[in-house]
Amino acid sequence: MIDLRFERLIRAAPERVFDAFTSPAGQRELYGTDEPGWIVDSRCDLRVGGVWAVSFGPSRDELYHHRHVFRVVDRPRRVAMTTTETRLDGSILVTTMEFTFEPEGEATRMTLTHAGFPTEELRDEHARGLPNAFARLERICMSKSVLYMSMSLDGFISGPDDGPENGLGTGGERLHDWLGPDDGGFNPPGASGEILDEAMATGAVVVGRKTFDYAGHWGGDHHGVPIFVPTRGTPPAPQSEWVHYVTDGVESAMRQAKAAAGEKDVMVHGADLAQSLLGAGVLDELEIHLVPILLGRGRRLFGSEQAELELVRAVEGPGVTHLRYRVKR
Repeated sequence: MIDLRFERLIRAAPERVFDAFTSPAGQRELYGTDEPGWIVDSRCDLRVGGVWAVSFGPSRDELYHHRHVFRVVDRPRRVAMTTTETRLDGSILVTTMEFTFEPEGEATRMTLTHAGFPTEELRDEHARGLPNAFARLERICMSKSVLYMSMSLDGFISGPDDGPENGLGTGGERLHDWLGPDDGGFNPPGASGEILDEAMATGAVVVGRKTFDYAGHWGGDHHGVPIFVPTRGTPPAPQSEWVHYVTDGVESAMRQAKAAAGEKDVMVHGADLAQSLLGAGVLDELEIHLVPILLGRGRRLFGSEQAELELVRAVEGPGVTHLRYRVKR
């Protein structure tokens, strides 16, 4: 039997690389390409004895099927699995795979050992796609997607009757009182100012089309970073060189935003968009600015979505509590 070994130095901490690798978004990146129409279906039960099932290929009629059974899950150091591949010709290939994540300064050396190939030809076939797969994984390790939204205690992000001339709806402007007056730029005091500084340090924005329109397109500029707007149909002309309308889905918009953001996080804004990103498995964290009011009516942030969240930070500010959650995969 013949082994394959591949490694890449990824500029992120082992915990971040491990979590990206084991997330639905990361798994899709490993098996994906940037080719239009490429399909990746991934379902993962991340535990010893759990199954990670992946189907991928250029069309529904041409799919490879991989079934990985986890033998070791040791966050953030190591993952080992037994892999059964069903190839296009119907043949079956059983191998073993081990991924390790070793800290190296501020980076991680991620190594794959893929063992049990019967021929050098099969080994080399698998090796050809690895540089692209690891590069795509590194791309999503470089930044997190973070939803930033002000919300009332009863779950509304705007009052009723919101629209292009009334972006926060009737009474909804109270949700932004914590920001203070906009005298050429918000400058809230204390901890709220630090939270706003974090948001303004993001390297790209993904915003829902409705939110973008209701906000007057921010004048084509949101703190001087690229803005990606998923949209259906024929998009309008961009309002500035910062604005990029994306017509091939929210996952593509997030992929482009993370590539543009580099090592910085991506700001997410908009209720419908947040729901879509959460459903697609490409929303990493939520920063909810919880305002102690009950609006009673308006636009809710979430609908029927289901997700497990981990509270990673709670910060009190004047008239607001900033709650940071990580989406558990």
